Amino acid sequence: MARAEGILRLLIVDDSLTEADAVINTLRSAGHAVRAGREDDFDAVEKCLAKQSWDLLICRDHLPALAPIEIVNLIKHLGKDLPCVVITDDKNAEKELFRSGVQDVILKGDVERLKFVAERELDNLFMRRLGRRNERALRESEKRSRALLESSRDAVAYMHEGMHIYVNRAYLTLFGYQDQEDVDGLPILDLIDSEDHAKFKMVFRQFTEQADAKPATVTVQCLKSGGYAFVADIEFSHAQVEGEDCTQVVVRDRNVAVSDDNEQLKRVRDFDSLTGLYSRTRFVDELQFAVNQAAENQSDSALLYMVLDNFQQIKEMVGLATSDSVIKSVGELLLNMAEEGEKLGRYGDQIFTIVIPSVEESYVNDRAQAYLKTIDEFVSHANGKIIDLHCSIGIARISENVASAQTALENADKACTQAQHAGGNQVARFKEKLLQTEVDDLSVWQSILQNALSKDLFSLHFQPIVGLHGPQQELYDVLLRLQDSDKTIRAEEFIQHAIKLQMMTEVDKWVIRTALKKLSEHRKIHPKTRFFIKLSEQTLREKDYVNWLSATLSAHNLTGQALIFEISETAALENLEDTKNTIAKLKAIGCEFGLEHFGSGIDFSQSLSVLDVDYLKINGNFVENMANDAENQAAIKAIVEMAKQAGKRTIAEFVSDAVSMALLWRLGADYAQGFYIHKPSDQLDYNFEEEDL
Repeated sequence: MARAEGILRLLIVDDSLTEADAVINTLRSAGHAVRAGREDDFDAVEKCLAKQSWDLLICRDHLPALAPIEIVNLIKHLGKDLPCVVITDDKNAEKELFRSGVQDVILKGDVERLKFVAERELDNLFMRRLGRRNERALRESEKRSRALLESSRDAVAYMHEGMHIYVNRAYLTLFGYQDQEDVDGLPILDLIDSEDHAKFKMVFRQFTEQADAKPATVTVQCLKSGGYAFVADIEFSHAQVEGEDCTQVVVRDRNVAVSDDNEQLKRVRDFDSLTGLYSRTRFVDELQFAVNQAAENQSDSALLYMVLDNFQQIKEMVGLATSDSVIKSVGELLLNMAEEGEKLGRYGDQIFTIVIPSVEESYVNDRAQAYLKTIDEFVSHANGKIIDLHCSIGIARISENVASAQTALENADKACTQAQHAGGNQVARFKEKLLQTEVDDLSVWQSILQNALSKDLFSLHFQPIVGLHGPQQELYDVLLRLQDSDKTIRAEEFIQHAIKLQMMTEVDKWVIRTALKKLSEHRKIHPKTRFFIKLSEQTLREKDYVNWLSATLSAHNLTGQALIFEISETAALENLEDTKNTIAKLKAIGCEFGLEHFGSGIDFSQSLSVLDVDYLKINGNFVENMANDAENQAAIKAIVEMAKQAGKRTIAEFVSDAVSMALLWRLGADYAQGFYIHKPSDQLDYNFEEEDL
């Protein structure tokens, strides 16, 4: 936690041993068992922070090579949750020092203030670490519970008022259904022979009437989806799902004998059959273990995220069988390159992931370059064609500030994308945006955003989405802006602050109210106009949001058909059950749904198989510069073809030139938007009737 065995691990950045001792003595007099270190050189401070866990950093503001902002940025770069306090001789410097992002500024000699600030920051650090530990424990508990349910041979379901709210795979298989959606809201009586309804109701009623009832069992004739009957024991027990009381149901077919093949199942789950590397599921488990170790200050590590460059073109050139052979060879190369302690996995089709158990950036960089070189030197021949492989690698540090395995993967994926955009066949490292000015402080942003909500300082801009091959529609993408003094700030510059401050539901509701008011007026003349509106993860988890939306639509004399909601593909998959439930509720009131940033390259076919969406917004990274990038063209082609097979419509965003527009037409995209077509405007002024692109 914050203090190991009651010890305060204090790092002092000061060139005066005497003043450092004075700080230590002050804190000891306040009852802290101080274990201190002192440095006055940037490299030494970086080494200290990287190799050891600290609870508090106190620095002076007069060291020319170690300004407080440099120290704050170093802490952030290393991913450390470490409060930084500055001691100064100059009271007039306080404002500028606070802008650097430090937790507090203390005038030299103010002993009582130093004691108070140290105690406050240590208490806050303790609570943050406790919160992260509890979040990890909860995630692990939920993960284990879901894994046990999904891997169980028993057919398990959860019901509320006799209706299914969750079933595992064994339950679906037993009753002959394919997907969870097939049984959502289905009464369990529909799965029981009518002759046994009375017996089932009697046992179930007796069980539910007592909140503390022991598990009860009834033997009845059950019905599969095709009508086939079988005898089963159904056991009821009380349970909770997301805090709501419900009933757990376990169904055991009396005619089925269970065989024990756990080891074989474990092997299939843990290892990729083609390469022998860890499977995606097992690798995420290993990565989460590394994240937990970092969070407990045991050891930091690094994640390498490797994507084979231009692999889609290689696959089209040599065919599926040969491309599988290439992937297998890559797996063997990586295994031969791996050093002790490194964990390797195949995360996606052409995506490989590696955990490096080291905090030394130079060592991690060397390992990444070694893997890059190994792939770069790979040459194979197939059907008289030379296969020349290259890859891009993103590096992300796994430190105590990394909340989960998914966060580490996203960071490394961003770095890898950066390497690809720079030309590929290179390594890039993920870097947090460093603190520069006062507006980067969360407390300042909280004030700005609350002021914008209360005084209507947000504004909406609209960008038309025009038809290529899709049916003619009048569609606008709704874009959020913030007015700050005399400048307009785009959502990308402030939305992450709103997310961290848990303000996105308020922001989303402001967008809806304002957009519906605008749309209601506009549809008096243009009744076919519809809006695309972004939905945040926080709103996705808001249980009463759809009811609020329905009431708001009615207040503006609009129906759900006027709106198409969109959420990023990554967020949708991370919150799969919430996403599926929200989509179902939105569709029930007439809305449509889309995935934005679709096609990140991480098994994007999964999204189409599990989410009932209508539109796919192709990741803008593929569309930008597609005229000069054959791999991006190949990726767009694959997405469009997959979407057509699934009956979904595609939208290409970030269209910036005529060549890209022509290519999108040739590749079969349904719709397009971007600056080439029309810049975002605060007016709904695009003439869809005279569309000629």
